[in-house]
Amino acid sequence: MAVAPLVELLEVVVERNGFRILDLNRLVIPVGENVVLFGPNGSGKSTLLKLLMKFFYPSCILDRAGTIRILGQEAWNVWELRSQLGFVSSEIDHHFTTGRSGRLSPLDAVLTGFESSELELDASLITPERIQAATRWLEFFEIDAHCTKHVSWLSTGERRRVMLARSMVHGARSLLLDEPTAGLDIVAREKLLIKLEELTRSGIQIVLVTHHLEEIIEPIQRCILLQSGQVLLDAAIDVCLTSHWMNILFDAPVNVSKTGQRYSACLH
Repeated sequence: MAVAPLVELLEVVVERNGFRILDLNRLVIPVGENVVLFGPNGSGKSTLLKLLMKFFYPSCILDRAGTIRILGQEAWNVWELRSQLGFVSSEIDHHFTTGRSGRLSPLDAVLTGFESSELELDASLITPERIQAATRWLEFFEIDAHCTKHVSWLSTGERRRVMLARSMVHGARSLLLDEPTAGLDIVAREKLLIKLEELTRSGIQIVLVTHHLEEIIEPIQRCILLQSGQVLLDAAIDVCLTSHWMNILFDAPVNVSKTGQRYSACLH
């Protein structure tokens, strides 16, 4: 029996205030394939991820809104979908820096992932099994599950790893990452990327959105270049991440280099 793709988009358009910010004829990401959506700011990367997570919906053009299928389904209960796909972004991270969410302990913050909430769970929802799962993921991301410090007091790198544990706690097999190392220093970034590599090697699929070549880890072998809301190129990593294509993508003299399995770039 054929496995439905993780994502299938057909004739999907997003317009805001008369501006077309995403225009995709067809885009398919199979289950299990690690992919990076790469492009400059404003290229439509984060918009695409938010469509997949049902934070908003495609525009209706000529009485048609296009088709978005996730794991073969068009219609999803939003909360059920978020139990199938993990999602981490600096925006969600920011939600846990203030108010009641910011006063949660790391363990309580991770437990909210079971209900896709950002507030502490009712005691009746906190079972020994959930505590065990939350503890296991905190330990995987090298966060002390017994820490009583508020998540808002953690370093940005620590809190981002708490958010990753929160996204994985319900057993998702695919993880959508929207610029996961934004705001991190070099050491915190490398710690997080090492953990993401471990996840992929354990069978977790990653769909990464970024404009930083340094974030693209070795298990990611497919690259989709987005420019002005459209696919410029969809090919293997070593085809896309060249000076030639970066010059076109950014309309600037970008020089791409590779050390080991990691890429970097600078202007000529």
